[in-house]
Amino acid sequence: MDERYYRLIEHYSKKTIGTDDLNELLIWVESNREHQQVFRKTLQAFEAADYSLNNPVNQQKSWSAVQQHIKNSAEQPATVRKTNYRIYLTIAAAIVVIALLPIIYFNNFHPKKMEAVAYHEIYNPRGQKRLVTLPDGSNVYLNGDTKIRYALNFNTGKRIVYLAGEAFFDVQHRSRQPFIVYTGNVSTTVLGTSFNINAYLYSKNISVTVQTGKVGVVFKNQGKMPNVQFLVPNQQISINKNDGQFTRKEVNAVDFESWREYKIFFYDKPLSEIAEVIAREYDLDVEIKKETLKGIKLTAKFDKCSVKQIMDVIARLSDSKYEIYENKVIIY
Repeated sequence: MDERYYRLIEHYSKKTIGTDDLNELLIWVESNREHQQVFRKTLQAFEAADYSLNNPVNQQKSWSAVQQHIKNSAEQPATVRKTNYRIYLTIAAAIVVIALLPIIYFNNFHPKKMEAVAYHEIYNPRGQKRLVTLPDGSNVYLNGDTKIRYALNFNTGKRIVYLAGEAFFDVQHRSRQPFIVYTGNVSTTVLGTSFNINAYLYSKNISVTVQTGKVGVVFKNQGKMPNVQFLVPNQQISINKNDGQFTRKEVNAVDFESWREYKIFFYDKPLSEIAEVIAREYDLDVEIKKETLKGIKLTAKFDKCSVKQIMDVIARLSDSKYEIYENKVIIY
């Protein structure tokens, strides 16, 4: 196992692990059954090591028990030794972990020289769509009024992207370089997959929708231990940015990235949010005159329609009227 994961498991056992490290560790654990077994055994070994180091009186007894077990295993018949093979591996793992503790301590707490990080920032204005290819070959489709930021040394270490707005990610697989998207207190980590994130600053929710592969979503909730949720294809999570409350549901993921083809999809959305989408998609100002109209929820799909075609349907569904003045739409 990579030494880095030993360090992450140690921080996890001590509850000192950071959000992005927690996300990376849990994605690694979830990737296959062998990692899950290694995680459990290593975590047990760290807990045993901490107990021994914090209780010197028990150290001699612990080592005596280990030595006696090894001696007994050598004297037992082959069939018995096979039965105790997993126990022997666990004890061996504990010895290895204890031996690594000084190295881990040095790597974690030895002062390191801080280096300034240079970033590349891309903004896509309202009414436009844009395809961006990152240095690792991953493709990011930006919706209108969306900004991404990533380090110029993107290809070294973790691949980290900061997002404000909406984007569809098609990520190149790199087993040793997790791909992490930060949207405020929410981070989404993958190794290689495709998914959509909607995280506009003016929206109260952040939603992640998975089309292929598997992602881990980590979010902070009022100072508590970060919450972790794993999503597979056609699953979506919507997280309230204010209180961390979330909902999960099964969806047709294709609908939620259809904006790339200039299609608009609303599912049980209030008219106030629909107005924001129309303003963004067509670079317009949209005003709703009546407060009672803002909360009306609608479901509809539009395929490359004009503003007038969309407003005709919305007016009919919401029992409202509208007027268009140059670059402004008024709903009443």
